[in-house]
Amino acid sequence: MIGYPTQSLEMTNITLVTFYVLFLNTAWLLLLVNANMTEQPITFGLNGNMSDFNSDWFRTTGNLMISTMIFNAYYPILEFVGFWALRLWPRLSDSGWTLDHNKTKTTSVQGYIDIWGGPLFYTHFKYSSILNIVFVTFMYGFGLPILFPIACVTFAVTYIIEKSSLYYSYRQPPAYDETLSNTCLEKMWWAPVLYIAFGYWMASSKQLNSNNNLDNYLLTTGSVFQSNHIMTDVFLPKGWSGLGFAMLFTFVAIIVLYFFGGLLMEYLSEKISWIKIGDIELEEEIDNYWNCLDEEDREWAIKEEEYAHEVLNMPIMLPENLQKLKEAKQ
Repeated sequence: MIGYPTQSLEMTNITLVTFYVLFLNTAWLLLLVNANMTEQPITFGLNGNMSDFNSDWFRTTGNLMISTMIFNAYYPILEFVGFWALRLWPRLSDSGWTLDHNKTKTTSVQGYIDIWGGPLFYTHFKYSSILNIVFVTFMYGFGLPILFPIACVTFAVTYIIEKSSLYYSYRQPPAYDETLSNTCLEKMWWAPVLYIAFGYWMASSKQLNSNNNLDNYLLTTGSVFQSNHIMTDVFLPKGWSGLGFAMLFTFVAIIVLYFFGGLLMEYLSEKISWIKIGDIELEEEIDNYWNCLDEEDREWAIKEEEYAHEVLNMPIMLPENLQKLKEAKQ
């Protein structure tokens, strides 16, 4: 109904929507459900039982976040084994428990492909999972640094499983263009920005980095601890102290450059002529195609042509071109 002009663009949008839902479910829901922002200028209607990233948050939500990311590390193995078992049973049944694909009971080509063909490679869901792991890791990585090695293990496991499955399990995927990959790389640019933003809030917390503001007693067990950690501190000197200064300065600089970098560069180019980047013309001395081939590719091309000429009687090149290929020097 939408009518995307290419399948790559369609897969890109599916990837982004899936990532947004995964990220909301993994990283934000636990945070928002427990958050209490009654101290803040804008509460957003959040009146949970945690006013800040304090010890209670790390014991409950933080531990749950780590458990979820550990599950993501070994889930690809479970997924591979589970779907392999689901494919094995119909194949055993179809081949009379011999796993010989020549002894099929199917009566149509499509039925045979459905049983003996590998699963489809859903590139967009793999990308969305990778994006989710990256963003969750960077979002909470300052306070939960163990998320970084967990993410490394997850990517290693995913790479091995998916690489092996592409060779031995999946059907050949469609030839997508670079749209999906480039879009995901552009989105990942925001992960470090998220790290700086949440890192600043944790770094500026009085409860995490000092013993200040720990004497606020609770009137009842249902009372919420008053953290005295307010968003408006970024406009006050105390919001620019300690480690928080570097992170807040970097965050502001990145946002300014992202939205106004083009205008700033245009203004500076008018005032300072030597920083202006003009049109760059490249002059490359490119040699003859045959001379640019390495030894392996040249031997491959020669053998391919000889086979096509002698066995298939369907030469690909003209005889003079084949002679040039044989005489070419790398």
